[in-house]
Amino acid sequence: MRPMTDTRLSTATTQPIGILNRLHDEWHHITIRSTELRAVRTWGLPGMPVASLDELLARCGYRPAPGSAPTAYRPAEPDDEACLLRLVEVAKTDALAARVVLQRILPALCAVAGRHSSNRAQRNAVLDELVANAWPIIRNYPCERRPRRIVANLVRDTSFETFVRPIRRRSSGEIPTMHDHLDRSAAEPALDPLHELVDLLREAQAHGIEQADIDLLTQIVTLGRPEEVAAERNVTARTIRNHRNAVVHRLRNIVLEAA
Repeated sequence: MRPMTDTRLSTATTQPIGILNRLHDEWHHITIRSTELRAVRTWGLPGMPVASLDELLARCGYRPAPGSAPTAYRPAEPDDEACLLRLVEVAKTDALAARVVLQRILPALCAVAGRHSSNRAQRNAVLDELVANAWPIIRNYPCERRPRRIVANLVRDTSFETFVRPIRRRSSGEIPTMHDHLDRSAAEPALDPLHELVDLLREAQAHGIEQADIDLLTQIVTLGRPEEVAAERNVTARTIRNHRNAVVHRLRNIVLEAA
């Protein structure tokens, strides 16, 4: 299931509308609508009843820095995390709650799309895929097992589903071939950097690299900078860099031994 969208938005113009604009337009329509607010008041969220979905979003940790771009965001505080956890619990059975969670992680998804794109068209396509993958991840988030760092976990899971899972499927041995290439001789497929990384991490696991080390590298790839990872883990950036360097050193040894 994809996130809720207002069908009027798709027929208002013949020009294609990016997923980000569609989601923001939809949010503008529902944030103060009485139907949605009545539903929110039945969810048992901590604190006083909210006057708008924007207020609920702020309680879940969405706080753009003054003067920053609309996609900027700050990590959630402990009180924000409690509200977000309850919201994710409700999202299992309520599409509106899932929509609020999607709006909360949208800035981070935009940042991920930007890091994996070289132009606006590609960024829109990547973001569309991220949003589509985020929806079932939000609806099925394991609140009992992962009650903290919810935004980071959702974004990491979505990034894995979007960028890593398809490569793992392709690397299982099946090489898809387009119909107009059936008459050509099969060539050895070229590995892009992400594919090579997945293969390297799989080999590293076979050589005893701990899951925590692989999780760290995945988080660095997802968030982009050690400073972002440090903020999510409540440690110093130097700690993350030292851990990263140690893991890279072990991976380098594995590559040398396999050469």
